[in-house]
Formats: sequence, C-alpha cells, structure tokens
Amino acid sequence: QDSECASLSDGTQDYECYYFTGCSDRLVDAQPNDDANNAAATDGLAADSATTSTVINNFCGKSWIHAMLGCSDGCPNGYECADPLERCFAATNCDRPLESLVSELLTTLQGPDSTMDDDDATIFGQTIYDFIRSVAEEEGISLDGVELGEQQLVDRRELQQRLDHRALLGHDRYMNFEIKNVTQRRLPSGSSAIDVSMVVTGDYRPPPYLDLDVIAEDSINRNGAKVVNTLRERGERAGRDFFSRVDGIEAVRRAEVTQRPTKAPVKSPTWSPIGDPTDFPSGMPTYSPSSVPSSMP
Repeated sequence: QDSECASLSDGTQDYECYYFTGCSDRLVDAQPNDDANNAAATDGLAADSATTSTVINNFCGKSWIHAMLGCSDGCPNGYECADPLERCFAATNCDRPLESLVSELLTTLQGPDSTMDDDDATIFGQTIYDFIRSVAEEEGISLDGVELGEQQLVDRRELQQRLDHRALLGHDRYMNFEIKNVTQRRLPSGSSAIDVSMVVTGDYRPPPYLDLDVIAEDSINRNGAKVVNTLRERGERAGRDFFSRVDGIEAVRRAEVTQRPTKAPVKSPTWSPIGDPTDFPSGMPTYSPSSVPSSMP
C-alpha cells in the first residue's frame, strides 16, 4: 500500500507501491535452514510454480482463440502486446500441445423431397459452420471447417423408426421435428427428408478434455428453429427456394444412426439339407407316430 511506502520517505524522495515487479524471481533465500523456514520455502515454491504457470500462458492475440492457436507473443505482465489490435489473454494453455478434434455427423432436414444442388449446399454448409463455431469457441475450440459428404433421401417410415430408436435410448433431449399424419399401423413411405453427412474438425489445447460430437450436436439441436429460420433467410436472399420447404433439422453422431434393415433375406433358401447326418441321435423324433402299435417298447 502507498501508506506503507510513505513511511520509508526520507524527505528528499517520495515512495509509491508498484505491482508486478518480478522481484520475487531475483530474491535469494538467506534465512537459516531450519524446519520452519524450509516449510515456508516449500510453500513459496508452490506459489511461485502456480504463478509461473499462469504467467507463461499469457499471450497476445486478436481474440482468445487467436492467442491460443498462435502462442507467439507472450505478455507475462498482462500488457506487453505491441500490436494495437491485440490484447493479452490468460489461461491459453500454450504450455500444452495442440490437439485436433474430429466429429462425424449425420444431419437430417425434414421437409425436402430432393437433394441440394451445389448452391444450396454452400448455404447449408456455411450456416452449419457458423452455428457450431459460435458454441465451439465458447468452449475454447477453434473450428477448422465443416465438410459436407453424401446426401440421401429418407422416407418417413425410416425416419419414424430412427426417432423411436433415439427416444428408447434416451437421446431425445432435443426433438426438433415430428412425423405428421402417421399411425402406429400404417406409416406413409414417401420421401420427406434428406440425410446429409458431414465431418467437423477443430483444434484446442486441453484440459479440459472435450467431445466435439456433443458440442456439434448441441449447437444445432438446441437452436433447431433458429437454424431453420437462418437457412430460409439466407436462401431467400440468394434467390433459392429449397430451404422454404425445410420444417426441421436434427444432428446426431453418425455412429448412433442404426443401419437400415434389408428388405428381403440376403440368401435364398436351400432345396435340401445342407449338412450330413450326425452320428448321434437328435433330441426330437424324426418321424411321425405310426398308425399301428409296435410289438416292442
């Protein structure tokens, strides 16, 4: 405090209190080597270690994500950034290795009965990227990109079965659409949705250890109505009408999607037994009872 420093004044020079001087790194311990002093020294080293860990993770950047990725211009005291457009950011984990994250998603658009062309796919991919990026950056992840894969039409029968399966597993926190005009006995089989596979990639420095599958799913599913409205607005501005038919959107990790059952047996039935008779009797009779009783038991 300044009041403590004022007591040191000799009348010819005033003293003030200054922070972040780094003097603790230059002091030499000259205390006697007794147990009490050793304990105090140990506590001091632990505190210095924590302080050092904090200081070495202070880096300049235009954003926290930029500083975390670059780790090039350190600012241990919190203000040494030369670029006027940059600030000093703490807790960048720059003392940890950069790790890559990959998420394979299957996104379903309800409503369309045809796949997207290149212009529509560009609008869709950029919109999905924007929504995932906004959530990922809050978690400290720099999103590299969203790469779209194949598109496939999905009929309402299969879509209903998929939703029922997710609900059974308890993965129905966000249900952004429902299958309309269906009954338990008869489901319409016309196409009313498309599946779009995509790969999402990003980089970050743990800890904490994050799951990009969960982050990417939630960023779309929590904001389902907003994503649909954004797709419609961007499509309308671009003169595209594809997204005007979209009623809902959901994303799931690709590993959770059940495979479509086959429509017929994969092999034809055989005309005769395919194995040789066994040497041991079977557990069931092989002939029907005779009409005449036998003379032996």
